[in-house]
Amino acid sequence: MEIGEAVGRYEQAAALLPARWQQAARRAPEHRKALAEEFRLRTGRPMTIMTYEGEMLVSDELPRDSVTQADLEQLCDAVTGYSRYAAAETMAKGYLIGRGGFRIGLCGTVAVRQDGGLALRDISSATVRISRQVRGLWQEVPALSESGFDSTLIAAPPGAGKTTLLRDLVRQLSQGEGVPPQRITLIDEREEIAV
Repeated sequence: MEIGEAVGRYEQAAALLPARWQQAARRAPEHRKALAEEFRLRTGRPMTIMTYEGEMLVSDELPRDSVTQADLEQLCDAVTGYSRYAAAETMAKGYLIGRGGFRIGLCGTVAVRQDGGLALRDISSATVRISRQVRGLWQEVPALSESGFDSTLIAAPPGAGKTTLLRDLVRQLSQGEGVPPQRITLIDEREEIAV
């Protein structure tokens, strides 16, 4: 992925943040933006950026502000268009999907509603994953690129690139780059693949 494209995805993800954290994220150096994999917001702590090199502060500026629960509430309101009830099911599962396919992981207290459903309240932290396209990634999996496949299970720990691999694999197979074009059916319940 080109640096310009990586910084562009960073800026799109930053636009989901509460206003004061958007400003902090935009002041980050370009090289940090290009390496960022996610924003981490935890109450009582400064916002950080996670990169493959590890977790680092979004900005080196002093004084360092801390994330508040109001910031996290504002994030959820903005991502859901101030209609949290419409996203209650996914929030209860601990995530939201923002514009552009950005996944927002949420931590808080799960409460059982009177109807037996679950609700997330008292949100204590949020993670905004910066999804990216990595063209040619599917060729890194020898069994797929050499002999094809009949069925495949993609399993890995969080943040290892499962969605990124699937996105590239679907693109590769449907466009027929290096293989005959194929019809692909993909059910994207979380709206993460076709960003």
